[in-house]
Amino acid sequence: MKNLLAAGFLFVGGAILMTVSELGQIVPFLGAACAMIGAGMLIYVVFSNNGKYDS
Repeated sequence: MKNLLAAGFLFVGGAILMTVSELGQIVPFLGAACAMIGAGMLIYVVFSNNGKYDS
């Protein structure tokens, strides 16, 4: 459950950072990277057996 919450916060935080344009040119790219990592973590946790693929 902790991994799912962490992935969700990373995805939402990265999506929010993608919309920021006042802090320079690099911040939206960092937000996009965080959102993609968070989305990957969400997909991994949701479709695996509690973060594990072994039985």
